[in-house]
Amino acid sequence: MIDLGTIAGLHQHDHELHAYCLGCDRWSVLPLAHLVANGQGARRLPVAVRCRGCGEPGQLQVRPPMPRRLAPGWVSPH
Repeated sequence: MIDLGTIAGLHQHDHELHAYCLGCDRWSVLPLAHLVANGQGARRLPVAVRCRGCGEPGQLQVRPPMPRRLAPGWVSPH
């Protein structure tokens, strides 16, 4: 079973964790490798995050990895 409910699980399976600040209207990518290296990999989602700019709570979004190669049905970018 793949567990994407932890920081380490997201990192291990090449997912990204993004945070959005409504007040600043900006996105930020959370540094999963850094969090895992600092012993926070076992933290379960959702985690509380705050904007560095204004201090407001952020909204999280998990993003799956992008395809590494063109699969049948994908348009080649030329």
